[in-house]
Amino acid sequence: MNKKLISSAIMAILGCLSANVSAQDPAELASIQREVAIMENILSSALKQDTNKRIRAIQANYFVKQGVVFELDVRGSSRWQTIFSNAPNAPLPPLPEIDFANMDIEIISDQVEFITEDVVESSREAYQQAMELMREGAEQVREIAEQERDVGRKLRDLEREKRDLEFASRHDNSAEEKQLEQRKKALEKDIAKLEKQQTKLTKQQQQLRQNINAKHAEREQQQAAEQQQLLEQVSTSISLTLCDYGSGLRSLPNDEHVSFVLKGLGDKNTSLIKVFNKSDIKKCVAGDIKASELTKKAISYQF
Repeated sequence: MNKKLISSAIMAILGCLSANVSAQDPAELASIQREVAIMENILSSALKQDTNKRIRAIQANYFVKQGVVFELDVRGSSRWQTIFSNAPNAPLPPLPEIDFANMDIEIISDQVEFITEDVVESSREAYQQAMELMREGAEQVREIAEQERDVGRKLRDLEREKRDLEFASRHDNSAEEKQLEQRKKALEKDIAKLEKQQTKLTKQQQQLRQNINAKHAEREQQQAAEQQQLLEQVSTSISLTLCDYGSGLRSLPNDEHVSFVLKGLGDKNTSLIKVFNKSDIKKCVAGDIKASELTKKAISYQF
C-alpha cells in the first residue's frame, strides 16, 4: 500500500515538473528571443552614443522564470595607471652603504614599452604625455641611483685607504709619518666631500620619488572620478533606454527581471550588477515614473 502511494506521489511530482518545463512553449521563447535581440541592438547603439563608444560589447541571455541578462564590457580608464600602481616602491638604503634596488623604476620603464595601442584610442595625446613623464622620471631616478652607487664605491675605497694609512702610521716612526698624516687629512677631506655629495643625491632621489607618488595619487583620484562619471553615464543611458524602448520586451513576463552585468568598472575581478523589475520598466514606459526613479528602484551590487 505504501509503495503504491509513493509511486503515485512521484508520478504526480514528475507530472508537475513536466508541466512547468513545457509551460514556456517554443513560440513564446521565439518571441522573447526576437525581442531581446532587438533590445540588445538598441541598447548597444544608445550606450555607445551616450558614453562616447566606451562599450566594447554587449551580449544577452534569457533565463526561464528569471528574466533577461545583458552583459556589457565597459571600456574603463587607461591601463597605464594599473601598471604604475602595481610597481612596488623599493625603500631607500641607509647611509653610507648604498644598495639601492630600483625595482619599481625598472618595472615601470620596461612595462611602458609593452602597453598596447587600444589603450590610447580615446586620448592618444594625453597618454603619450603621461608615458613620457614616466620615462623621464624613471631615467632621473636611475641616473641619481647610479651616481649614489659610484659615490658609495669611492667612499668605501677612501675609507679602506684611510684605515691602511692609520695602520701604517701606528707601526712606522720614520720620516714618512708626516707624509702619511698629510695623506690621511687629504683623504678625510675627500671623504667629507663625498659624504656631502651622497647626502645631496639621496635627498634628490627622495624628492623625485615624492613627486612620482604625488602624480600617482593625483592620477588615482582622476581615475576614480572618471570611473564614477562613466558609471553614471551607463546607468542613466540604461534607464532612459528601458523607459523609451522597454515596451519592446512585451513577451517577457511581468514578474521577471531585466538585469545588467557591467564588466570593466572598478575592480577587474568583480562586476557591477543592476537588476530591474519588468513591472517597474512598464511603469516608466507608461510615464508613471521617471528614468531617474527607475534607476533608484534597480538593485545594484558588486559580485
